[in-house]
Amino acid sequence: MYKPIGRSNIVKPLMELVKQSLIDEWMPYYNFRALPVPVTILLKDPFFTKLAERHSFHAGILRMPESTCYNWHTDTERKVSINMLLQDVQSDCLFMDGEPLITFRFRRIPYFPETYYAFNTQVPHMVINHVGDRYMFSVEFLGSSKDLTFDELCNQLED
Repeated sequence: MYKPIGRSNIVKPLMELVKQSLIDEWMPYYNFRALPVPVTILLKDPFFTKLAERHSFHAGILRMPESTCYNWHTDTERKVSINMLLQDVQSDCLFMDGEPLITFRFRRIPYFPETYYAFNTQVPHMVINHVGDRYMFSVEFLGSSKDLTFDELCNQLED
């Protein structure tokens, strides 16, 4: 479902990007507004410098307004992503743990600050943002890396 995979050293420049952004810089991205992250910021982190040796990807910051629910779903284009919660006041990201019956179990991601997570986007998940804007840094794999799976990414990162 998810796995912590490393510590970030680019949280400060990412939040500066958010604070300095203009409203028209936030583009539609599925059901979110997204702010593209320049490669110059990504490559300040050795984690992404190393990842770029093996995979093609781009990254953005997703904004979710308060009192918003992104309902249960699996991603249509992504099999795996790398996510990091940048800022929230009160939100929950949940993964379905079992079959989608009338009642079922779920797991909540206990986001740790400044931590990247491998995120299995093929397991049903949802986000509820209760209070304030929620900002999520998210990586999408491209090209020949587009079909990378959660297990493959986690195994590669362990090597």
